[in-house]
Amino acid sequence: MSVLLEAEWVLRSGYGFPAGRLVRALRDFAGLPGVTLEDPRLAATALDWAGQGLDFADALHLAAARGCTAFMSFDRRLARVAAGVVEMRVAAP
Repeated sequence: MSVLLEAEWVLRSGYGFPAGRLVRALRDFAGLPGVTLEDPRLAATALDWAGQGLDFADALHLAAARGCTAFMSFDRRLARVAAGVVEMRVAAP
């Protein structure tokens, strides 16, 4: 998953890809013959959420937290979005 996360960061910050194009590019990359994802379902969920406007890194972390009893973050926006997916706790800075 770290390769997808790094690819997203480079495409967004280095090449200025907008969110929709970025999600399509990562999906296309993941579908190439010879590319194997560590957890295709987790990646698909994170890309779905990123396509709906969630930051990809946040989406990836949140998708990985499914099944956990709680997820902690300093990010209040993520806490609002994550409600209903997993119990969310916002840590005080």
